[in-house]
Amino acid sequence: TFAPMKFMKRLFYYLLGVGLGVIMVYFLFGDRDIQCSYFPNERVLNDLRQKEISYSGQAACVVDCLELDSIDMAGIFSMGKVNFDDSQPRIEPCGMYVVESGDPELELKAILLNCDSTVEVQWLQGVSADVCDCD
Repeated sequence: TFAPMKFMKRLFYYLLGVGLGVIMVYFLFGDRDIQCSYFPNERVLNDLRQKEISYSGQAACVVDCLELDSIDMAGIFSMGKVNFDDSQPRIEPCGMYVVESGDPELELKAILLNCDSTVEVQWLQGVSADVCDCD
């Protein structure tokens, strides 16, 4: 037979346990930034996005010449493809990555130095960057 009071009591204990469990998990793991980036390309781009970005003289000149804004540069770090054949991630003190933009209109290739807390855009080249007189 179905006893509504037994069911309500069980439901109460179940919801109490789930609620306490959710609160415990939130306090233990709540401030972590959990990413689901398992592929090497995504892991590298995720690491690059989380650091402060600076520009070398040539890269700053190309950014000014092509009138690129922060959204265009963020596109390289989010939709770009890391060319692991040309990259040297293990050189000291900063690893070097070659990232090609995922935007077909820009067609830029960036050479990035990945240091501990910063990323320096060392060089920008591509079809649209060739019109600029930046050396």
